[in-house]
Amino acid sequence: MDTSWEHWKTVSLLVCVFAMVREIRPIEPFFTTYLESLNFTLDQVNEQIYAVGTYSCLVLAVVIFLITDYLRYKTLIVADGIAGIFTYVLLLGTPSLTRIQVEQMFFGFFYSSEVAFTTYLYAKVDDIRYYQKITSLVKASMLFGRFLSGLIAQTIVSTHLLNYIHLVYISIISTSFVTVWALFLPKVQHSLYFHRNKKPSENGKSDYQINETNINDNTPNDVSKTSKVDKLREVKQIIINDFHSAYSNTYVLKKCFWWIVAVTGHLIVGTYIQVLWEDVNSNKDDLMNGAVESMHTLCGATGAYAVGHINYDWKKFGDIIFTIGSFVLAILLFVIYYCDTLWVLYVLYIAYGTLYQILLTITTSEVAKYIKPDSYGLIFGFNLFVSLFLISIFTLLFIQGFIVSIGTKNQILTVSLVFTSMSILYLIMVIRKLKK
Repeated sequence: MDTSWEHWKTVSLLVCVFAMVREIRPIEPFFTTYLESLNFTLDQVNEQIYAVGTYSCLVLAVVIFLITDYLRYKTLIVADGIAGIFTYVLLLGTPSLTRIQVEQMFFGFFYSSEVAFTTYLYAKVDDIRYYQKITSLVKASMLFGRFLSGLIAQTIVSTHLLNYIHLVYISIISTSFVTVWALFLPKVQHSLYFHRNKKPSENGKSDYQINETNINDNTPNDVSKTSKVDKLREVKQIIINDFHSAYSNTYVLKKCFWWIVAVTGHLIVGTYIQVLWEDVNSNKDDLMNGAVESMHTLCGATGAYAVGHINYDWKKFGDIIFTIGSFVLAILLFVIYYCDTLWVLYVLYIAYGTLYQILLTITTSEVAKYIKPDSYGLIFGFNLFVSLFLISIFTLLFIQGFIVSIGTKNQILTVSLVFTSMSILYLIMVIRKLKK
């Protein structure tokens, strides 16, 4: 496979354009407002619509996790675009609650398949020297796309140039564009697990021969049943080895734990913050959700970029930073819980999002340093699955009210208490390290 600099730039450009345009969905910052305009109540949005999206993300994350590598990524990338089209087409007209819930299922697929185009690049470039650059470029492209999306949405809403329905049309156009764009992505001949590009090691055997089983990736589709069983055993063993290599490292395990809990809390806040904004907007002033999402994204991207250029021994001193950072996140959410002023809520959310993106960038880069390069997609995909599982449990118990329905503000308070607990936990680790 061609892994030259020119090839790396070309493939990365194609995927970065896909990632950027995919995020230009200006209806998203005003999605709750749009649903209210369709005569859905905030309780319905909170308990019957967003909850379905949460469950579908969890279920589809498992399916996508299992088939993405087998289908060699491109098929899933095209399907991602198609799911995006259906997501927003179902919003047109006067949709019923059932149709909106189906829309959330398509959005679950659209959200869960996000990992496919990053791992596509890993497999296509096939050179670990570029993995860090690939990750940062794709992330930057996505954040820039979200920034443009929020800017477009706020400009249209503030100037009253178009209606909310036109934001849906723009979202359909952007997802249609990326679907067509994905068709022109080059195919991947090898993948990380099922279709590995086997390289000879020093002893002359393949690096990926498991239990002396040698399976040729170019074997035709009509291979014997025994060969397919051997292939599944090989893939299973490689995945187990990657999991063991990553999670047996105490430092990686600690950082993955913070990543999972922080992403869980952030997804809860990000999903239901619009409901809170609508709830406190008693005067029905023009919402600035688009501008806030733009600033949130821009500040987060700037902070994440700046952290990437700081020369700091995160492994030695990072626990102190995460103790303080988790506590500040908890304080910001605690103030959001008590605040009833829309503009103050906007400022607090921007500050919270910026700090979250900075800490998440540090965590992601630190985990990436200490795991096998080929296992990036596996480890972070599994971490995301655990986060979605925790969110689903939280949704079932406390949002849909299987135990008790706690309401939007108490959801924010719960996440604040979670970050407080994380801060205390990291403080204990700092004290123990100092004693040693």
